[in-house]
Amino acid sequence: MLRRHTLYLFFIWAMLAIPTLGHCIDYPQYPASDLTDIQGMDIYKDGNSLHIVLVGKLKDSGESRVAYVHSKNNGETWGKPVTINRQGGGKVVSRRGNEAQVTASGKRIAVIFNQSTELPNAGPMAVAYSSNGGINWQLGESPAVGDITHNQSYLDMAADKAGALHLIWLDDREEHGNTQGLRYAKSRDGGRHWQGDVTLDPVVCTCCWNRLVVLPDQSVAALYRDDDPHDMHLVRVSPDGQSWRSLGAVGAFDWRFNGCPHCGGGIAGAPRKSGYLHSVVWSGKEGSSGLFHLISTDLGEHWSTPHRIADGQSRESDIAVLSDAWIGVVYVGPSDEGEGVQFIASADQGKSWTPPRRLSTPGLVADHPRIVSTPDGFRVFWTEKHPSAGKVLAMYFVTKPKGDQSKT
Repeated sequence: MLRRHTLYLFFIWAMLAIPTLGHCIDYPQYPASDLTDIQGMDIYKDGNSLHIVLVGKLKDSGESRVAYVHSKNNGETWGKPVTINRQGGGKVVSRRGNEAQVTASGKRIAVIFNQSTELPNAGPMAVAYSSNGGINWQLGESPAVGDITHNQSYLDMAADKAGALHLIWLDDREEHGNTQGLRYAKSRDGGRHWQGDVTLDPVVCTCCWNRLVVLPDQSVAALYRDDDPHDMHLVRVSPDGQSWRSLGAVGAFDWRFNGCPHCGGGIAGAPRKSGYLHSVVWSGKEGSSGLFHLISTDLGEHWSTPHRIADGQSRESDIAVLSDAWIGVVYVGPSDEGEGVQFIASADQGKSWTPPRRLSTPGLVADHPRIVSTPDGFRVFWTEKHPSAGKVLAMYFVTKPKGDQSKT
């Protein structure tokens, strides 16, 4: 059992019947207690289980370690962390936004991370898989068989109902130099073997994170930042992974920009409205920059007019859908309560939003929040930099409204 410090905050939002801001759980030493200064974090929900992968440094040697930790009760308690990579296994490349990834389907768990080469923020993918709930780990084959440069980055992974794993990443196998290609592969055996290694888009932005969502027909949709214009884009891959189709921009801002904004987006499906997708995207277009929410009622074929929910300083966003009406968005930006991780919510499918509430510790630099929905409410995770411990993991529980019987 992990030690935790719990601070209870009691206030009800009066403007809407929004989920109550519940309690903050801040791990001063975070779950992997032998690590210091978290460089990467990913969270994945499978049923009532939450799975986290952390990349940090050993206190004594400063060597990079990848640790897996699991909760069977939506984050109320956590099991003992398991170190995945072995001593002397090479330096791990990870930074917030360019993270190691974890995905689970029942007892099958897969973790993918990058090892170091000559490039500072990319390297060959290393796949670790477990068939017994994360107790024992083995190495799988590399999904990127066609990349002779061995420099992959910006991964994301998800599991469908049959337990197949879907993976996207960026690499520059064409050696364009100022762009990368978006690649896809699929595993039917929990990460041991991979098939595909196909190019979904050969020219995309180089340094923005990507997001995958599994759709009701078990196809997958990948949200990524395109190169020209620098708008977010959606591509849909068939359930068998053999074909794919571009669905166009998610927010057609026509933002032309020479460089990389280092800012991806978020995407989530509604639990019972099978055609509904919600997305949150950021645009830096001059005169209309900001954070925007969009909704699709036909699985990404068409999107609503972007609704600006925060200003251009509000970045590093993520989105989750608690029920067909309840939406939660987290991001890093300003509010009346100060700079930090902000939470906003909508009870009417994004037509109106609550004022932002800061979740992170006042005075500390916080970054890259993630949000997932559970039967009990939203779970928000982020890292914040403490003066004596480097970046530590923090989480916040947003309690489900009383009387809401909807299922996630």
